[in-house]
Amino acid sequence: MILNRYLLFEFAKPFSFSALIFAMVITLGHLFDRLEVLIKNGVGAGTVALYLLSMLPLWLIQALPLCTLIASVMVIGNLCQSGEISCLRSSGISSRRVLLPLFAVGALLTVFTYVAGDSIMPRATHFARTLYRREVDKMGAQKPVWGNIIAIAGDRRRVSAKRLDLEKSEMEKVSVESYGDRFNLRQELTAQRADWAPKSGWTFFDGVVRLFSKEGDEIIEEESFAMAHIELPESPADLVPLQILPEELSVNDLKVYIRKINELGIPALTERVQYHLKFAFPFTHLLVLCIGIPIAFGTTAAGGGRGKKSFSRMRSLAVALAVALTYFGLIAFGQALGESRKLEPWMGVWLANAVFLVVGVLLLRTVD
Repeated sequence: MILNRYLLFEFAKPFSFSALIFAMVITLGHLFDRLEVLIKNGVGAGTVALYLLSMLPLWLIQALPLCTLIASVMVIGNLCQSGEISCLRSSGISSRRVLLPLFAVGALLTVFTYVAGDSIMPRATHFARTLYRREVDKMGAQKPVWGNIIAIAGDRRRVSAKRLDLEKSEMEKVSVESYGDRFNLRQELTAQRADWAPKSGWTFFDGVVRLFSKEGDEIIEEESFAMAHIELPESPADLVPLQILPEELSVNDLKVYIRKINELGIPALTERVQYHLKFAFPFTHLLVLCIGIPIAFGTTAAGGGRGKKSFSRMRSLAVALAVALTYFGLIAFGQALGESRKLEPWMGVWLANAVFLVVGVLLLRTVD
């Protein structure tokens, strides 16, 4: 227990320090990147602080695996450089025994990342981006007219329009498609124009209504109209194409969102990739430990026992960070494969984890 407490304390120091540094650097970088827009729109300091604070959970969750890597390399590097590893070995304590508390912390961080990424992060990120749209972009005032919109509506409907005017509450070149249980097109309404009123809803002018067969591949009835009214509860503001980003949704919410998109015949590849990433990404903490710890053992003079051929502690940290960047690059590569249909979304997401798990296990076997 004394050894465990000592290792955990030594791990906590660089972990906390690196997390603080990452939080400051990312926050300041984001602030300076948008400083011109914030000043131009006269956003108050309180609003800016609230926005940055709300975005912090997202940024920290993405940066914490690097903090885990830095802390583990620093701990093992310090133990090796000071000769403490040699003392432990001479006392009958193997190097692998030293790894147990570090991997226990990695497991706890994995659970924490998943839980926080499914509860705190989505709510905070959604709040921050809603605040940004309302107070910074002021989207409603700056952009009253939208072109070429596509929006998902209720009752398995998809609405598209050449032009959406929020001030006049009207659309031009409108199409409203209704889908069945098996992604089959059941009804399509096209109109030259549509007007919206708070009490009566949408009224469509100069269009055609087409009814399709059960398979959705054959028109069985077609009727033209000069004016028609259909039940479409969405207001003009509801049809503004504000993309819902996966990091703003919990696992269950994202699953429902994917099902809703699929019901309209849209493949939702990007959303499916992000769904599987919510499960795969938390394991990054354990994988960077598998990679970073053996590097720290093998590249320090005391730990590796290779004298002048060994790297210094800082060089071992640099090598570990390079490996971590390779890992994150492989994650991005797998995401691209999943989104482009080269691989199934789950396979693309878990590709990096599978590769680095094999590499990490092989490296851990070299630890004496």
